[in-house]
Amino acid sequence: MRLRLAAIVALAVVVAGCGGKASSAPDAATLVPANALAYLTIDTNVRSGQLTSAKQILDKFSFGPRALRVLSADATQEGISLKGLESSIGPQLDIAVLRVNGKLGAVGLTQPTNQKAFDRQLSSGSAKELHTTIGGWTAFADTQPFLDALKNRNAQLATDPAYTEAAKTLPGAGDAIASAFITPAGIGAVAGALLQRVVPSLRGQLKGATSSAGWIAAALSSSDGAVKLELHVKGAGASEVTTSSLADQIPSGAILAASFDGSKNRGTVSGNLGVLRTFSPRLGTNIAQLVKALNGPMILYVRPGRPLPDVTIAAKPADPKQVMTSVAQILKKLSGGQAKPVPTKVDGGTLEQLDLGSIDLYYGRLGDEVVATDSQTALAELKGSVGRLANDAIFKEAQSGAGLPSANQGFVFVDLKDAVTAVEALAKLANQKLPPSDLANLKPLRSLLFYGSHSNGVESLVAFLKTS
Repeated sequence: MRLRLAAIVALAVVVAGCGGKASSAPDAATLVPANALAYLTIDTNVRSGQLTSAKQILDKFSFGPRALRVLSADATQEGISLKGLESSIGPQLDIAVLRVNGKLGAVGLTQPTNQKAFDRQLSSGSAKELHTTIGGWTAFADTQPFLDALKNRNAQLATDPAYTEAAKTLPGAGDAIASAFITPAGIGAVAGALLQRVVPSLRGQLKGATSSAGWIAAALSSSDGAVKLELHVKGAGASEVTTSSLADQIPSGAILAASFDGSKNRGTVSGNLGVLRTFSPRLGTNIAQLVKALNGPMILYVRPGRPLPDVTIAAKPADPKQVMTSVAQILKKLSGGQAKPVPTKVDGGTLEQLDLGSIDLYYGRLGDEVVATDSQTALAELKGSVGRLANDAIFKEAQSGAGLPSANQGFVFVDLKDAVTAVEALAKLANQKLPPSDLANLKPLRSLLFYGSHSNGVESLVAFLKTS
Protein backbone atom coordinates (compact mmCIF):
# COMPACT_ATOMS: atom_id res chain seq x y z
CA MET A 1 0.00 0.00 0.00
CA ARG A 2 1.22 3.48 -0.75
CA LEU A 3 1.80 4.72 2.79
CA ARG A 4 2.85 8.11 1.48
CA LEU A 5 -0.51 8.51 -0.27
CA ALA A 6 -2.35 7.46 2.89
CA ALA A 7 -0.48 10.16 4.81
CA ILE A 8 -1.34 12.73 2.14
CA VAL A 9 -5.02 11.90 2.41
CA ALA A 10 -5.04 11.99 6.20
CA LEU A 11 -3.28 15.38 6.31
CA ALA A 12 -5.50 16.79 3.58
CA VAL A 13 -8.61 15.85 5.55
CA VAL A 14 -7.39 18.00 8.45
CA VAL A 15 -6.13 20.93 6.38
CA ALA A 16 -9.01 21.09 3.92
CA GLY A 17 -11.74 20.33 6.41
CA CYS A 18 -13.59 17.78 4.28
CA GLY A 19 -13.90 14.04 4.42
CA GLY A 20 -16.11 11.14 5.53
CA LYS A 21 -19.59 11.37 6.94
CA ALA A 22 -20.26 11.82 10.63
CA SER A 23 -20.11 8.25 11.79
CA SER A 24 -17.83 6.21 14.01
CA ALA A 25 -16.04 2.93 13.42
CA PRO A 26 -14.21 0.50 15.66
CA ASP A 27 -10.62 -0.20 14.74
CA ALA A 28 -9.76 -3.16 12.56
CA ALA A 29 -7.37 -4.84 15.01
CA THR A 30 -9.54 -7.99 14.96
CA LEU A 31 -8.65 -8.42 11.28
CA VAL A 32 -4.91 -7.84 11.66
CA PRO A 33 -2.58 -10.81 12.28
CA ALA A 34 -1.09 -10.92 15.77
CA ASN A 35 2.42 -10.95 14.28
CA ALA A 36 1.99 -7.54 12.62
CA LEU A 37 5.05 -5.30 12.96
CA ALA A 38 3.06 -2.10 13.44
CA TYR A 39 -0.52 -0.87 13.46
CA LEU A 40 -1.76 2.69 12.90
CA THR A 41 -5.22 4.21 13.24
CA ILE A 42 -6.03 7.60 11.66
CA ASP A 43 -9.23 9.59 12.21
CA THR A 44 -10.57 10.70 8.82
CA ASN A 45 -13.98 11.87 10.06
CA VAL A 46 -13.70 15.66 9.97
CA ARG A 47 -16.88 16.06 11.99
CA SER A 48 -15.14 14.47 14.94
CA GLY A 49 -14.13 16.71 17.83
CA GLN A 50 -10.46 15.85 17.28
CA LEU A 51 -10.26 16.98 13.67
CA THR A 52 -12.51 19.97 14.31
CA SER A 53 -10.06 21.15 16.96
CA ALA A 54 -7.05 20.48 14.73
CA LYS A 55 -8.65 22.42 11.86
CA GLN A 56 -9.36 25.39 14.14
CA ILE A 57 -5.70 25.43 15.21
CA LEU A 58 -4.41 25.25 11.64
CA ASP A 59 -6.70 28.10 10.62
CA LYS A 60 -4.73 30.38 12.98
CA PHE A 61 -1.64 30.03 10.82
CA SER A 62 -0.96 31.26 7.28
CA PHE A 63 0.67 28.04 6.09
CA GLY A 64 -2.58 26.01 6.01
CA PRO A 65 -3.66 26.87 2.43
CA ARG A 66 -0.08 26.44 1.18
CA ALA A 67 0.11 23.00 2.76
CA LEU A 68 -3.14 21.99 1.06
CA ARG A 69 -1.76 23.01 -2.35
CA VAL A 70 1.35 20.88 -1.78
CA LEU A 71 -0.74 17.90 -0.67
CA SER A 72 -3.03 18.24 -3.68
CA ALA A 73 -0.05 18.35 -6.01
CA ASP A 74 1.41 15.19 -4.45
CA ALA A 75 -1.89 13.36 -4.84
CA THR A 76 -2.13 14.45 -8.48
CA GLN A 77 1.34 13.02 -9.13
CA GLU A 78 0.05 9.71 -7.77
CA GLY A 79 -2.82 9.88 -10.27
CA ILE A 80 -5.39 10.19 -7.49
CA SER A 81 -8.31 12.60 -7.09
CA LEU A 82 -7.83 13.98 -3.60
CA LYS A 83 -11.41 15.22 -3.33
CA GLY A 84 -12.77 11.90 -4.54
CA LEU A 85 -10.69 9.99 -2.01
CA GLU A 86 -11.51 12.36 0.84
CA SER A 87 -15.25 12.05 0.29
CA SER A 88 -15.28 8.26 0.06
CA ILE A 89 -12.57 6.94 2.36
CA GLY A 90 -14.73 6.56 5.45
CA PRO A 91 -14.45 7.83 9.02
CA GLN A 92 -11.26 5.94 9.86
CA LEU A 93 -8.17 4.61 8.10
CA ASP A 94 -6.20 1.75 9.69
CA ILE A 95 -2.81 0.60 8.44
CA ALA A 96 -1.10 -2.68 9.33
CA VAL A 97 2.59 -3.14 8.57
CA LEU A 98 3.41 -6.81 7.89
CA ARG A 99 6.30 -9.02 6.90
CA VAL A 100 5.10 -11.59 4.37
CA ASN A 101 7.45 -14.08 2.71
CA GLY A 102 10.39 -12.04 3.99
CA LYS A 103 9.13 -8.78 2.48
CA LEU A 104 7.84 -5.69 4.30
CA GLY A 105 4.57 -4.17 3.19
CA ALA A 106 1.36 -2.62 4.44
CA VAL A 107 -2.38 -3.17 4.25
CA GLY A 108 -4.91 -0.36 4.52
CA LEU A 109 -8.36 -0.90 6.00
CA THR A 110 -11.36 1.39 5.99
CA GLN A 111 -15.16 1.32 5.83
CA PRO A 112 -15.90 3.60 2.86
CA THR A 113 -18.82 5.98 2.92
CA ASN A 114 -19.11 5.46 -0.84
CA GLN A 115 -17.83 1.99 -1.80
CA LYS A 116 -17.97 2.42 -5.57
CA ALA A 117 -16.24 5.82 -5.49
CA PHE A 118 -13.54 4.50 -3.17
CA ASP A 119 -12.96 1.43 -5.35
CA ARG A 120 -12.51 3.71 -8.38
CA GLN A 121 -9.81 5.65 -6.53
CA LEU A 122 -7.97 2.45 -5.61
CA SER A 123 -8.06 1.33 -9.23
CA SER A 124 -6.79 4.63 -10.65
CA GLY A 125 -3.32 6.10 -10.75
CA SER A 126 0.00 4.66 -11.83
CA ALA A 127 0.20 2.13 -8.97
CA LYS A 128 -3.19 0.48 -8.63
CA GLU A 129 -4.13 -1.09 -5.32
CA LEU A 130 -5.52 -4.59 -5.00
CA HIS A 131 -8.55 -4.59 -2.73
CA THR A 132 -11.12 -6.88 -1.17
CA THR A 133 -13.74 -6.91 1.57
CA ILE A 134 -12.90 -8.63 4.88
CA GLY A 135 -15.27 -8.56 7.86
CA GLY A 136 -17.07 -5.45 6.64
CA TRP A 137 -13.83 -3.56 5.94
CA THR A 138 -12.25 -2.76 2.60
CA ALA A 139 -8.66 -3.98 2.69
CA PHE A 140 -6.18 -2.78 0.06
CA ALA A 141 -2.49 -3.46 -0.62
CA ASP A 142 0.12 -3.49 -3.38
CA THR A 143 0.24 -7.27 -3.71
CA GLN A 144 -2.08 -10.20 -3.03
CA PRO A 145 0.05 -11.99 -0.36
CA PHE A 146 -0.54 -9.12 2.07
CA LEU A 147 -4.30 -9.34 1.64
CA ASP A 148 -4.07 -13.12 2.05
CA ALA A 149 -2.19 -12.60 5.34
CA LEU A 150 -5.34 -10.99 6.77
CA LYS A 151 -7.65 -13.66 5.40
CA ASN A 152 -5.47 -16.50 6.69
CA ARG A 153 -4.57 -15.06 10.10
CA ASN A 154 -4.33 -17.62 12.89
CA ALA A 155 -4.51 -15.06 15.70
CA GLN A 156 -5.63 -11.46 15.87
CA LEU A 157 -3.75 -8.40 17.06
CA ALA A 158 -6.77 -7.23 19.09
CA THR A 159 -6.20 -9.95 21.70
CA ASP A 160 -2.39 -9.89 21.67
CA PRO A 161 -1.15 -9.15 25.25
CA ALA A 162 1.40 -6.54 24.11
CA TYR A 163 -1.21 -4.69 22.03
CA THR A 164 -3.85 -4.68 24.77
CA GLU A 165 -1.29 -3.45 27.31
CA ALA A 166 -0.10 -0.68 25.00
CA ALA A 167 -3.66 0.38 24.19
CA LYS A 168 -4.26 1.18 27.85
CA THR A 169 -1.62 3.92 27.69
CA LEU A 170 -3.32 5.68 24.76
CA PRO A 171 -6.43 7.87 24.49
CA GLY A 172 -9.73 6.05 24.05
CA ALA A 173 -11.69 5.65 20.82
CA GLY A 174 -12.47 9.00 19.24
CA ASP A 175 -9.99 10.85 21.45
CA ALA A 176 -7.00 10.90 19.08
CA ILE A 177 -6.28 12.10 15.56
CA ALA A 178 -3.91 9.19 15.09
CA SER A 179 -2.42 6.42 17.18
CA ALA A 180 0.30 3.87 16.53
CA PHE A 181 1.55 0.62 17.99
CA ILE A 182 4.88 -1.03 17.17
CA THR A 183 5.48 -4.61 18.23
CA PRO A 184 8.81 -5.99 19.49
CA ALA A 185 9.43 -7.46 16.01
CA GLY A 186 8.58 -4.09 14.48
CA ILE A 187 11.01 -2.33 16.79
CA GLY A 188 13.74 -4.69 15.64
CA ALA A 189 12.92 -4.04 11.96
CA VAL A 190 12.98 -0.26 12.48
CA ALA A 191 16.19 -0.46 14.52
CA GLY A 192 17.82 -2.58 11.84
CA ALA A 193 16.97 -0.01 9.18
CA LEU A 194 18.28 2.84 11.33
CA LEU A 195 21.48 1.00 12.19
CA GLN A 196 22.38 0.94 8.51
CA ARG A 197 22.20 4.73 8.39
CA VAL A 198 23.71 5.96 11.66
CA VAL A 199 27.37 6.50 12.40
CA PRO A 200 29.19 3.50 13.94
CA SER A 201 29.70 5.24 17.31
CA LEU A 202 25.93 5.47 17.80
CA ARG A 203 24.99 1.97 16.69
CA GLY A 204 25.72 0.33 20.03
CA GLN A 205 23.60 2.83 21.96
CA LEU A 206 20.71 2.60 19.48
CA LYS A 207 20.78 -1.19 19.45
CA GLY A 208 20.84 -1.34 23.24
CA ALA A 209 17.97 1.14 23.59
CA THR A 210 15.71 -0.69 21.13
CA SER A 211 16.53 -4.21 22.28
CA SER A 212 15.24 -3.46 25.79
CA ALA A 213 11.87 -2.15 24.56
CA GLY A 214 8.87 -4.47 24.68
CA TRP A 215 6.64 -2.27 22.56
CA ILE A 216 6.14 1.37 21.51
CA ALA A 217 2.82 3.21 21.43
CA ALA A 218 2.12 6.79 20.33
CA ALA A 219 -0.83 9.10 19.83
CA LEU A 220 -1.56 12.57 18.47
CA SER A 221 -4.62 14.35 19.85
CA SER A 222 -6.16 17.82 19.85
CA SER A 223 -8.70 19.70 21.96
CA ASP A 224 -9.31 23.20 23.31
CA GLY A 225 -6.83 24.83 20.94
CA ALA A 226 -3.98 22.49 21.87
CA VAL A 227 -2.11 19.57 20.30
CA LYS A 228 -0.65 16.73 22.35
CA LEU A 229 1.84 14.11 21.19
CA GLU A 230 2.57 11.21 23.52
CA LEU A 231 5.05 8.35 23.24
CA HIS A 232 5.10 5.30 25.52
CA VAL A 233 7.84 2.66 25.61
CA LYS A 234 7.56 -0.60 27.52
CA GLY A 235 10.60 -2.02 29.29
CA ALA A 236 13.07 0.87 28.91
CA GLY A 237 14.44 -0.03 32.34
CA ALA A 238 14.42 3.30 34.18
CA SER A 239 13.62 3.44 37.88
CA GLU A 240 10.60 5.09 39.40
CA VAL A 241 11.14 8.83 39.83
CA THR A 242 9.74 11.74 41.77
CA THR A 243 9.63 15.41 40.91
CA SER A 244 12.90 17.29 41.40
CA SER A 245 12.97 18.86 44.86
CA LEU A 246 14.06 22.14 43.21
CA ALA A 247 11.15 22.43 40.74
CA ASP A 248 9.04 24.34 43.25
CA GLN A 249 11.73 27.05 43.44
CA ILE A 250 11.40 28.11 39.79
CA PRO A 251 10.11 31.70 39.95
CA SER A 252 7.05 33.20 38.37
CA GLY A 253 7.56 34.99 35.06
CA ALA A 254 10.00 32.48 33.57
CA ILE A 255 9.72 32.33 29.79
CA LEU A 256 11.68 29.07 29.82
CA ALA A 257 12.02 26.62 32.69
CA ALA A 258 13.53 23.14 32.95
CA SER A 259 13.76 20.70 35.82
CA PHE A 260 15.31 17.25 36.13
CA ASP A 261 17.04 15.00 38.63
CA GLY A 262 20.55 14.03 37.55
CA SER A 263 20.77 11.31 40.18
CA LYS A 264 18.22 9.26 38.20
CA ASN A 265 20.52 9.10 35.17
CA ARG A 266 23.64 7.55 36.71
CA GLY A 267 23.82 4.76 34.16
CA THR A 268 23.65 7.18 31.24
CA VAL A 269 26.25 9.47 32.79
CA SER A 270 28.64 6.61 33.56
CA GLY A 271 28.38 5.35 30.01
CA ASN A 272 29.37 8.74 28.59
CA LEU A 273 32.16 9.79 30.95
CA GLY A 274 34.75 8.94 28.30
CA VAL A 275 33.12 11.38 25.90
CA LEU A 276 32.88 14.06 28.59
CA ARG A 277 36.58 13.79 29.39
CA THR A 278 37.47 14.91 25.85
CA PHE A 279 35.94 18.34 26.62
CA SER A 280 37.81 18.79 29.89
CA PRO A 281 40.92 20.52 28.48
CA ARG A 282 38.78 23.04 26.60
CA LEU A 283 36.88 24.06 29.73
CA GLY A 284 39.77 23.94 32.16
CA THR A 285 38.26 21.35 34.50
CA ASN A 286 37.44 17.66 34.71
CA ILE A 287 33.92 17.61 33.24
CA ALA A 288 33.38 13.96 34.13
CA GLN A 289 34.22 14.77 37.74
CA LEU A 290 31.84 17.74 37.65
CA VAL A 291 28.98 15.58 36.34
CA LYS A 292 29.58 13.02 39.05
CA ALA A 293 29.69 15.76 41.68
CA LEU A 294 26.39 17.26 40.50
CA ASN A 295 24.45 13.99 40.60
CA GLY A 296 21.23 15.49 41.93
CA PRO A 297 18.25 17.77 41.26
CA MET A 298 18.81 20.69 38.89
CA ILE A 299 16.73 23.51 37.46
CA LEU A 300 17.30 26.13 34.78
CA TYR A 301 15.12 29.12 34.04
CA VAL A 302 15.12 32.24 31.87
CA ARG A 303 13.32 35.45 32.82
CA PRO A 304 12.96 38.64 30.74
CA GLY A 305 15.77 41.10 31.39
CA ARG A 306 17.31 44.24 29.96
CA PRO A 307 18.90 44.23 27.51
CA LEU A 308 19.27 40.43 27.56
CA PRO A 309 17.17 37.76 29.33
CA ASP A 310 18.39 36.56 32.74
CA VAL A 311 19.56 32.93 32.92
CA THR A 312 19.85 31.02 36.20
CA ILE A 313 20.95 27.48 36.99
CA ALA A 314 20.51 25.98 40.46
CA ALA A 315 21.49 22.49 41.57
CA LYS A 316 21.52 20.45 44.76
CA PRO A 317 24.66 18.37 44.12
CA ALA A 318 26.02 15.37 45.95
CA ASP A 319 29.37 17.21 46.33
CA PRO A 320 28.80 21.01 46.49
CA LYS A 321 32.47 21.75 47.23
CA GLN A 322 33.67 19.94 44.11
CA VAL A 323 31.02 21.64 42.00
CA MET A 324 32.07 25.09 43.25
CA THR A 325 35.70 24.31 42.42
CA SER A 326 34.80 23.10 38.93
CA VAL A 327 32.58 26.11 38.21
CA ALA A 328 35.38 28.48 39.26
CA GLN A 329 37.80 26.67 36.93
CA ILE A 330 35.39 26.85 34.00
CA LEU A 331 34.75 30.57 34.48
CA LYS A 332 38.46 31.22 34.78
CA LYS A 333 38.97 29.47 31.45
CA LEU A 334 36.17 31.50 29.86
CA SER A 335 37.70 34.77 31.04
CA GLY A 336 41.14 33.78 29.80
CA GLY A 337 42.44 34.09 33.33
CA GLN A 338 42.07 37.87 33.17
CA ALA A 339 39.14 38.26 35.58
CA LYS A 340 39.04 37.26 39.23
CA PRO A 341 35.87 36.51 41.21
CA VAL A 342 34.88 39.13 43.80
CA PRO A 343 32.46 38.44 46.69
CA THR A 344 29.44 40.66 46.04
CA LYS A 345 26.25 41.32 47.95
CA VAL A 346 23.16 40.67 45.84
CA ASP A 347 19.48 40.45 46.61
CA GLY A 348 19.09 37.52 48.96
CA GLY A 349 22.74 36.93 49.92
CA THR A 350 26.32 36.99 48.65
CA LEU A 351 27.74 35.52 45.44
CA GLU A 352 31.07 35.53 43.65
CA GLN A 353 30.99 38.06 40.81
CA LEU A 354 33.06 37.62 37.66
CA ASP A 355 33.31 40.56 35.25
CA LEU A 356 33.50 39.25 31.69
CA GLY A 357 33.18 42.67 30.09
CA SER A 358 29.86 42.51 28.28
CA ILE A 359 28.28 40.47 31.07
CA ASP A 360 28.70 39.79 34.78
CA LEU A 361 28.37 36.23 36.04
CA TYR A 362 27.54 35.30 39.62
CA TYR A 363 27.96 31.97 41.37
CA GLY A 364 27.89 30.65 44.89
CA ARG A 365 25.91 28.73 47.50
CA LEU A 366 22.34 28.98 48.71
CA GLY A 367 22.27 26.54 51.61
CA ASP A 368 22.97 23.13 50.10
CA GLU A 369 22.38 24.46 46.58
CA VAL A 370 24.88 25.77 44.03
CA VAL A 371 23.73 28.72 41.91
CA ALA A 372 25.16 30.19 38.67
CA THR A 373 23.46 33.17 37.07
CA ASP A 374 23.84 36.49 35.27
CA SER A 375 21.20 38.13 37.48
CA GLN A 376 21.69 39.95 40.79
CA THR A 377 18.15 38.99 41.81
CA ALA A 378 18.46 35.20 41.33
CA LEU A 379 18.92 34.31 45.02
CA ALA A 380 15.86 36.35 46.00
CA GLU A 381 13.85 34.77 43.18
CA LEU A 382 14.79 31.28 44.32
CA LYS A 383 13.62 32.23 47.80
CA GLY A 384 10.23 33.24 46.42
CA SER A 385 10.45 37.02 46.11
CA VAL A 386 8.43 37.07 42.86
CA GLY A 387 6.17 34.08 43.40
CA ARG A 388 6.40 30.61 41.92
CA LEU A 389 6.03 29.27 38.38
CA ALA A 390 3.65 26.62 39.75
CA ASN A 391 1.10 29.40 40.30
CA ASP A 392 1.44 31.03 36.86
CA ALA A 393 -1.80 30.74 34.88
CA ILE A 394 -0.13 29.77 31.61
CA PHE A 395 2.02 27.09 33.28
CA LYS A 396 -0.96 25.66 35.18
CA GLU A 397 -2.95 25.56 31.94
CA ALA A 398 -0.17 23.65 30.17
CA GLN A 399 0.39 21.37 33.16
CA SER A 400 -3.27 20.39 33.22
CA GLY A 401 -3.63 19.98 29.45
CA ALA A 402 -0.46 17.90 29.13
CA GLY A 403 -1.28 15.77 32.16
CA LEU A 404 2.07 16.48 33.85
CA PRO A 405 2.16 14.12 36.85
CA SER A 406 3.63 15.10 40.20
CA ALA A 407 6.07 12.19 39.84
CA ASN A 408 8.08 12.83 36.68
CA GLN A 409 11.56 12.52 35.24
CA GLY A 410 11.76 16.18 34.35
CA PHE A 411 10.11 18.83 32.22
CA VAL A 412 10.82 21.77 29.91
CA PHE A 413 8.29 24.61 29.77
CA VAL A 414 8.26 27.56 27.38
CA ASP A 415 5.91 30.52 27.76
CA LEU A 416 5.70 31.13 24.01
CA LYS A 417 3.45 34.13 24.38
CA ASP A 418 6.06 36.11 26.31
CA ALA A 419 8.99 34.42 24.55
CA VAL A 420 7.83 35.83 21.21
CA THR A 421 7.76 39.30 22.77
CA ALA A 422 11.31 38.75 24.06
CA VAL A 423 12.48 37.63 20.62
CA GLU A 424 10.98 40.75 19.07
CA ALA A 425 12.80 42.91 21.61
CA LEU A 426 16.12 41.16 20.93
CA ALA A 427 15.66 41.59 17.19
CA LYS A 428 14.97 45.29 17.69
CA LEU A 429 18.08 45.59 19.85
CA ALA A 430 20.11 44.11 17.00
CA ASN A 431 18.47 46.52 14.52
CA GLN A 432 16.64 43.62 12.94
CA LYS A 433 12.97 43.07 12.25
CA LEU A 434 11.16 39.76 12.11
CA PRO A 435 9.45 39.11 8.76
CA PRO A 436 5.71 39.82 9.04
CA SER A 437 4.85 36.31 7.84
CA ASP A 438 7.03 34.71 10.53
CA LEU A 439 5.61 36.99 13.19
CA ALA A 440 2.05 36.16 12.12
CA ASN A 441 2.76 32.43 12.58
CA LEU A 442 4.33 33.01 16.00
CA LYS A 443 1.58 35.16 17.46
CA PRO A 444 -1.00 32.35 17.93
CA LEU A 445 1.45 30.30 20.04
CA ARG A 446 0.79 30.31 23.79
CA SER A 447 2.86 27.63 25.55
CA LEU A 448 4.91 24.49 25.05
CA LEU A 449 5.55 21.74 27.60
CA PHE A 450 7.68 18.59 27.35
CA TYR A 451 7.95 16.04 30.12
CA GLY A 452 9.03 12.49 30.81
CA SER A 453 7.60 10.05 33.32
CA HIS A 454 7.85 6.39 34.29
CA SER A 455 5.19 4.10 35.70
CA ASN A 456 4.83 0.30 35.92
CA GLY A 457 7.73 -0.35 33.56
CA VAL A 458 6.55 2.14 30.91
CA GLU A 459 8.56 5.22 29.90
CA SER A 460 6.43 8.11 28.63
CA LEU A 461 7.41 11.27 26.74
CA VAL A 462 4.79 13.95 26.14
CA ALA A 463 4.84 17.18 24.10
CA PHE A 464 1.98 19.66 24.52
CA LEU A 465 1.51 22.79 22.40
CA LYS A 466 -1.18 25.33 23.31
CA THR A 467 -2.40 28.15 21.08
CA SER A 468 -4.26 31.32 21.97
